[in-house]
Amino acid sequence: MPDASRWRPLALLGLIGLGAAVTLGGIDELTRSTIDDQRRAYALRAVSAILAGRNHDNDLLDSARPIDIDGLEATTVYTARLDGQPVAAVFDVTTPRGYSGDIRLLVAVDDGGDVLGVRVLEHRETPGLGDRIESGRSDWLEQFEGKSLGNPSRDRWAPDRRDGAFDTVTSATITSSAVIDAVKRVLATFESHRNRVFAESGPANANGPD
Repeated sequence: MPDASRWRPLALLGLIGLGAAVTLGGIDELTRSTIDDQRRAYALRAVSAILAGRNHDNDLLDSARPIDIDGLEATTVYTARLDGQPVAAVFDVTTPRGYSGDIRLLVAVDDGGDVLGVRVLEHRETPGLGDRIESGRSDWLEQFEGKSLGNPSRDRWAPDRRDGAFDTVTSATITSSAVIDAVKRVLATFESHRNRVFAESGPANANGPD
């Protein structure tokens, strides 16, 4: 019969290790949940800010729904309404085409398809170069305001250094192209699937016909 004095300490260490693993797992899950909540809260504040000049009376958080846009990732759309009528949509999108990886943006579009504003939420672009896409570092994003798929024409939705209609952030052509392309994709989806975007329930799936 095994000597109990030998295996009991090992069993105790095993239980301690298991308890530590469970505790750390719980802490990790809680940390991730907290980070996700903070990211959502940050995005919602940014959504409210980008719609500051557009009257609405609905709860933007309640309006949030996933939407698929070709070439973009992790997309959510918020719809603003006044007296039940749609007045604007804000797309929380991520483009993988940045110079250093993902760039997360908010693109606000009015009910007629014109851009109300664009904001950068997250990126890893080069400090002093690509990071000038941030509204706090330059006014580069303001050039999108009032633009639509017809203004400029679709074939002109590119940086001026690539024969497009939009200014290029100096020494950051790839970064500029990524943002311009993302805004264009949002506008194309809005134009083709406006009814789905402004539907009051269900996912705003932009892959099927209206």
